[in-house]
Amino acid sequence: MISVLLIGLFFVFMMAGLPVAISIMLATIVAMVTGGYDLMSLPQHMASSIKSIELMAIPFFILAAALMNVFGMTRRIFDFADAAVGWLRGGLAQANVLAGFIFAGISGAAVADAAALGAISMREMPRAGYPAPFSAAVVISVSTLGPIIPPSIMMVVYAITADVSIARLFIAGFGPGILMAMALMILIWVLTATGVVPSPGTTRFSWRRLGQATRTSILSLFAPVVILRGMVVGWVTPTEAGVLACVYAILIGILQREVTPRRLFEAFRETVEGSALILYIIAVSSALSYVFVAEGTAAQLSELMASLSIGPVSFLLLANLLLLILGCLIETLPAMLLSVPLLLPTAKALGVDLVHFGVVVILNLIIGIMTPPMGIGLYILMAVSKVKFGELVRACLPFIFVLLVALLVITFVPQITLWLPNLLFPDPGALAK
Repeated sequence: MISVLLIGLFFVFMMAGLPVAISIMLATIVAMVTGGYDLMSLPQHMASSIKSIELMAIPFFILAAALMNVFGMTRRIFDFADAAVGWLRGGLAQANVLAGFIFAGISGAAVADAAALGAISMREMPRAGYPAPFSAAVVISVSTLGPIIPPSIMMVVYAITADVSIARLFIAGFGPGILMAMALMILIWVLTATGVVPSPGTTRFSWRRLGQATRTSILSLFAPVVILRGMVVGWVTPTEAGVLACVYAILIGILQREVTPRRLFEAFRETVEGSALILYIIAVSSALSYVFVAEGTAAQLSELMASLSIGPVSFLLLANLLLLILGCLIETLPAMLLSVPLLLPTAKALGVDLVHFGVVVILNLIIGIMTPPMGIGLYILMAVSKVKFGELVRACLPFIFVLLVALLVITFVPQITLWLPNLLFPDPGALAK
């Protein structure tokens, strides 16, 4: 009953317009008082939940993305992508997908990708003749690659919560990320080829232009390679990879003479604000999870599913449905911290691979950034593009459908997720988190 009260209060506070983190905290306090728990344990659980070396990766990856953005690397990546695939039907939209795929290997966050790409795309695509709602929908859908392509902030949090290897989970995101990017590019081609979306004239492919764009952006393009290469060969842990990314970004900025005190201050401010919010959400969510564990809610849910003779396929279908609903109503990180402690015991009992399950969880929830009413991606692009909410939601529908199809394929073909980590890390027990 206490768990039901907690969840109910959380949604009541959310509907009242309180921020997610505050809603979680107030609901947890009321539930603990009602259940007779010692409130002195609340700050202890909050503090202990963020005393983790692995969590240090979060501010470093946020800083790396911020540095690369303020130093103009995002612009160079976009120019390279346009030179590489801009000749395809739906050229600039196709370039968005490739640029988003590359930038996802640096940022680790959907919101960062949406803001960075949106600032460029919403200036270039409408100018080229693409409808503004379609342009904004492309940016939002591409930003869903951020938490799937490594490195990923959501993967770090999930790995710590589920006690799985961060490195293994990072590498597992490649297969799903490639599938999603290909699906989005095919959809863009279909929409523009059939005339559903006007397709302005594309530029002719030019080896000279591609060579110039490559030379200009080569250092930026190597950033994801350096980060992942360091992890795969064991030079750095996933946590240290965040430091490596920051050092690499600063070195590029110095070489390209983009470093100024004002830009550094802007990047540091963005990092402090983003890190503080994420770590506070983790802290308050850990207190909420403590109540779930103490009440035996997760164990009871697992026993209920066992009594119903639910198999792995049925469990994954139910988990997908639950997570999609949560993603529509709650921001991605709180939704994951709420749902994972409840679903993990059943996933373990049914033999579901927790690395594969982590990718499924993250993809489910990240689709929520483009679905109302929460849809943080919608609000970011509304602010950037000045497109009305209804027009933007309608433009997003084909992209949501394609991503849901990709989700089903990834869910029920686990080899897409697991083949690469199994190849590179055949002995998971030997990995450092």
